[in-house]
Order: sequence, then structure tokens, then C-alpha cells
Amino acid sequence: ALELFKPFVIKRLIELQHSQNIKAAKRAVERTRPEVWDVLEEIIRERPVLLNRAPTLHRLGIQAF
Repeated sequence: ALELFKPFVIKRLIELQHSQNIKAAKRAVERTRPEVWDVLEEIIRERPVLLNRAPTLHRLGIQAF
């Protein structure tokens, strides 16, 4: 999940002033600091994930989390 939401996590870390710039935020994500997990949980709550199993022949081929 962290890799999928990485751009959102980096943006939020900068907004919350946990990191001063993009490079520092990327470094924090790579080192998986505790505040990264808190931000990730916050972001996951706001954005649903849709999984599509190709070929999608009917609506059961797509799942949301």
C-alpha cells in the first residue's frame, strides 16, 4: 500500500511539516518512519482502491477496498 500511495504520503508529510522538502519526505518514506504509517492510514481512509481482474465480463470482476 505504501508504494501505491507514495506520492500522496510525500505530499501530506510536507503539508504536516514532518519533512521540509520532497527529498526529505522521500527519504522518510524509504526509511518507513513511524509518522509515515500514520499518514498512510489517514490517506487510505480517504481513498478507495478498485481492483480489476481482466477480462471484466461482469461487475464481480471488480472489487473495492
